Amino acid sequence: MEFPFHISEVTEGASRLLVPDVPRRRGPGTAGPSPFYNPTMVVNRDLSATVLARWPHRLRSVLDGLAATGAWGIRMALEAHVSGLTFNDHSSVAAELIRANVRGNRIDAAVTAGDLVPYLRRTSHDFVDVDPFGPPTPFLDAAFASAPLPSGLGITATDTAVLCGTYPEACVRRYAAAPLRCPQATEIGVRILLGYCDRISEKHGKSIRPILCVAAEHFLRLFLVVERRTAGSSTYMVSRREPGRFVAARSSEAGIIGPLWAGLLHDSAVVKTLDPSAWTTPQTARLVSTIQAEADLPPFYVTTEELAEWAGGSPPKLLRFIDGLRAMGHRAARTHFHPLGVKTDASYEDAIRVVRDLAPTAAMDGSRPAN
Repeated sequence: MEFPFHISEVTEGASRLLVPDVPRRRGPGTAGPSPFYNPTMVVNRDLSATVLARWPHRLRSVLDGLAATGAWGIRMALEAHVSGLTFNDHSSVAAELIRANVRGNRIDAAVTAGDLVPYLRRTSHDFVDVDPFGPPTPFLDAAFASAPLPSGLGITATDTAVLCGTYPEACVRRYAAAPLRCPQATEIGVRILLGYCDRISEKHGKSIRPILCVAAEHFLRLFLVVERRTAGSSTYMVSRREPGRFVAARSSEAGIIGPLWAGLLHDSAVVKTLDPSAWTTPQTARLVSTIQAEADLPPFYVTTEELAEWAGGSPPKLLRFIDGLRAMGHRAARTHFHPLGVKTDASYEDAIRVVRDLAPTAAMDGSRPAN
């Protein structure tokens, strides 16, 4: 088939792909007339291949729901060895390009062209990937309604500015949740997205179990198991007190955040088995290693900058701060959410104590500095 755009060939992971030869800028990108291929989303696809290779249930059918060039599904077939693969895209031109890529990579897969929501409502798959431009919200009701039990969902959101507090009114409209722009904003954004998914799944008598939830580059990414619901809501409202300290709050209180997902962001048993392959980029391998270390630590994190500012001194070195927490008998690890962030089971008071101990000559009186 002759395509109405120039074609180039790229190598990503184990795949060789024909993609539209159009200039791409860094960032989430915007939809255009040709099927979209975003090379900066390689981390997303790296993670998917790594996670699906260790998925807790056998996957007999996998749907790449918004497939574009087919990059995601082709890599899953080649690297995670998934079978029963179907590609869907609303564009018939994209579907033809996907077929060319399927043939070129010698994959046995079905390719369809049509809107994803009606397609989801009339089909059923063991794992569905939803990776749209911007918010995933238009597709989630249909995805949860059609999900068999148990099954898997991969969900990407690139509207990070909305979820992470830059546009709070848009977040309330889109996700029915209040964000907060602060050093913990990225984890709050992930928990808002999870809370939204939990409420949608509850409507259909189902629940979610996060396998791995991550923020990287310009996107948030969830890997979820959908199960039968046996309990009530897993969301709560919080307010932010000292840096990194969040406490449960009533919806009537001022300055509340949420509703947020209250549980762990990862299934530690699964995450600790993840093994990056020869095709995984070094950046993704480092990300997986960081997540493995933080996977079973409590919600939210502190940053050394915030703690030092609050105490009136200079930030300690991150690794020295972590060692100091561990020396007190606490668990602590770097978090992938923030370059100066640490997840720990230590109390806020113990974290401040470590900061003071690491800067004994600083003028730290324990009070917050004046603005």
